[in-house]
Amino acid sequence: MARRRKSLAPKRRDDDVRMIAGFAIGSILTAIMILVVIIAPPATIGPSEGELAPDFSSDAYSGASWENFRLSDTFDYEWDEGEQGEWILIQFIDTDCPYCWNEGETMSNLYAQWSSDVEFITVAVELSISGHDSNRMEIEAFRDKTNYGTGENDGDGCNSGRNNCIDRPGTVHEWDYVEATSGMMKDWEISGTPFLAILKPDGYVAWNQYENNGESIEDAMQRVVGGSQ
Repeated sequence: MARRRKSLAPKRRDDDVRMIAGFAIGSILTAIMILVVIIAPPATIGPSEGELAPDFSSDAYSGASWENFRLSDTFDYEWDEGEQGEWILIQFIDTDCPYCWNEGETMSNLYAQWSSDVEFITVAVELSISGHDSNRMEIEAFRDKTNYGTGENDGDGCNSGRNNCIDRPGTVHEWDYVEATSGMMKDWEISGTPFLAILKPDGYVAWNQYENNGESIEDAMQRVVGGSQ
């Protein structure tokens, strides 16, 4: 007697059900992702507190060589409030600016206190002021406190040529000095130097010097970042 062949219909129905369920789940997930994109507003980019810091890319001097540097490469986009993370202190200077010259010691002290929790970045700009002509050799000498200029107030050196760069207040700065490109000061809405801002680990501005008149950078670091070493 011939054996009866098993019906394959139920199995095909099960496969169809699973396929339909898979399509349905995929459609739901796609819809959720679209809603998230629509509901979550894009980050506002700017230098004000609460905004995502304007990105920039340029060459930076590390003490050994000049290499490409991009600010956003230092951001941790997965960081959440309350978590451990590396904060960012960004400083804009002109190596011929007398206030920047004096702030050299302040930055050295800040680095000694917070370098384990904060990444320091200095951006060297060139203000459109007579006597503020800079170059890479001057930037290097300002950072490294090396011999550059005569110290005779003859226009040759740092601080508008008033000083030899080796005499800059503070210690050697052990962090990157970025060579500013056109547009950086406009993007950061900077009217003069020095300018300081503290960024959260994810790149959002936590403190802007212009929005906190009267608060020193030392007090701001203590309040925003927390206890120093």
